[in-house]
Amino acid sequence: MTDRADEPIQIFTKPDCPYCAKVKDVLAEASLPYGEVDVTASDRNANLAVFLSGVSTVPQTFVGDTHVNGSGDVSALRAAERLIPLAARADGPMDLSIPSDAAVGEGAEDLKLRDVIPEVDGSTSDVPEDQPILRMYKEFFGFWPNCFYYQYHWPEVAYRQFVYCHNAGAIGGGKKVTGSEVMNALGYATSNAQGCNYCQVHSASVGEDDSAGYAKAIDRARRGDHSGTFGPFEAALAELVAHSSTNEVTEDDLALVHGYADEARFTKLGADANVEAASMIAAAFGFLNVFNDLTGVKVEAEWAEKAESGAGIETGRHGADDGPKGNLDHDIPEGGPSMARMLAHYGKDAITAGGPARYAEAKLGMEPAWMAEWPLPLRPLHARFYVGVMTDEDAGDVSIAPELKHLMARVSHVAKGNDYLAASEGWLAWHAAGRTERAVERVRHAFDAAKDRPDAEDLFDEAERAALKLAWLSAQVPLTTPRAWVQPAVDAYDPTELVHLITVCAMASMIQRFSAIAMPKVEPQVDAFLREHRLPLDTLAIRYPLRGDRAAAGGDLSQVA
Repeated sequence: MTDRADEPIQIFTKPDCPYCAKVKDVLAEASLPYGEVDVTASDRNANLAVFLSGVSTVPQTFVGDTHVNGSGDVSALRAAERLIPLAARADGPMDLSIPSDAAVGEGAEDLKLRDVIPEVDGSTSDVPEDQPILRMYKEFFGFWPNCFYYQYHWPEVAYRQFVYCHNAGAIGGGKKVTGSEVMNALGYATSNAQGCNYCQVHSASVGEDDSAGYAKAIDRARRGDHSGTFGPFEAALAELVAHSSTNEVTEDDLALVHGYADEARFTKLGADANVEAASMIAAAFGFLNVFNDLTGVKVEAEWAEKAESGAGIETGRHGADDGPKGNLDHDIPEGGPSMARMLAHYGKDAITAGGPARYAEAKLGMEPAWMAEWPLPLRPLHARFYVGVMTDEDAGDVSIAPELKHLMARVSHVAKGNDYLAASEGWLAWHAAGRTERAVERVRHAFDAAKDRPDAEDLFDEAERAALKLAWLSAQVPLTTPRAWVQPAVDAYDPTELVHLITVCAMASMIQRFSAIAMPKVEPQVDAFLREHRLPLDTLAIRYPLRGDRAAAGGDLSQVA
């Protein structure tokens, strides 16, 4: 199965993989020997990589029992001088001989949650608050998107608040700033970086007949060919939103957008307005990419054909449904509230509370820095949506503690490497739980629980660990749903509860993409919380802790500030 199977470091690889070669080069530079498991050599090897790691790509590196996710983290550990100490800590290699081939194959199977969560049809809803949504999608898409059949399990939040409090303003406002061509290209670019085929198909199919070509055109522009539809400014925006998907936005990405602003082809507004619009588009697709990949929702057949023939975009693991939707071919009742009235309805809570800051302080304990940087016209709506998802005010009969929701978001941000958001969500979880010492320890060990580490055994029950494991999975790129990693949540929660958990993961992705671009700073009260309780800010250290890390965090303030 593996050369040098006795080495503590084992890498799942495949031939001619540049990322696999990079990991091996880093290990060689560190003089660390390793064993290698070729996933192309047998079905067991291929399944074992997914079963153990939860990720469908290679390389997947294991240092003893510690899973080191991909070449980026191996390189980051080396740069932080943590790789050699991590290897020294390993007692020996994992035992790859167990479990059985059958168990490994079953655990690696892509269990699409659409097969667990039944569809709920809201396309003929007679609820007055739903009518503006149905009219909007009949005009915009021509049908009610398949993802809504699952979002409608939580109609007040995952459906109505998502549309009214974010999607309508983010996509509609983004289109007004960037132009429809660029909006489609940005939706495709951020979804392509995530690996979400469902949203790539939608971005390449919505709108005019030329929309399928925008995906190819933006890909060419990002490679430096500006002779077609898009120039360097549009390419820089696409690069920005793509990097937001992987939490890799740098100041150079923003500088490129500003540097090419005079060459914009579809907007008369400046770089700042376009960056803000791009962040809203990326945030919307951040929510949708994760929600749709976790559910594995099927692509609408007519759009699947259009995207494949026009842009070469396949449906991938999502597949396509059986035929044309036609689910909005009926007359939608007139009257009822307008879109503007619904936006005012959801924005009024924050406004009547004295503004989003006071509203967030009352509901969450503070206004997070990312919320304070949200575009002002949409800020009351975003505050309402975040509170709707992360508290129990709009949860109906579903009982999932707000503390657990914030801990899920923290796990997602730790996995994605967003230091700021991981810290902020840790504070919010602690506050939601009553600011107890036990709550501090649950913040400290939430990621350990997601990765089945023994430090967390007495702090979380089986259902909580399943939810945290789902949150970790939701941060992977590309995102698949191996049975071994989602079955615990399927066993612990009913379908509607699963949709609530998936919505929390989607919200975490939404604010991660925005924050990757906005780069908010750690809140003073969060900084004080980390220092007082010796909690590291560095998510690399949380993912791969070394002996003494936690004891040192309070003394070495560079780790938490």
